Amino acid sequence: MEATITFTQAALGDEIIVPTLDGKAKMKIPAGTQNGNVFRLRGKGFPSLHISGKGDQLVKIKVDVPTKLNDRQKQLLREFAEASGEKARNI
Repeated sequence: MEATITFTQAALGDEIIVPTLDGKAKMKIPAGTQNGNVFRLRGKGFPSLHISGKGDQLVKIKVDVPTKLNDRQKQLLREFAEASGEKARNI
């Protein structure tokens, strides 16, 4: 499955709730998670056909990058870029 998280959740880390076959499960998002990372929820997947137990559920992370920012948000991101050594263009 795919789980969409915010830029802030990806950068700082968080705990999210994801649906599984058995209901909802908590999943930890570590700080620095990148778009496209895949996490494994052990034993939360489909039942195995050949052995007892269940398989794992894979969760692919989709980071939602904001498309519209207000002036304060833009300024904070410019300050972040500067503190990170990036040259932020003022577009």
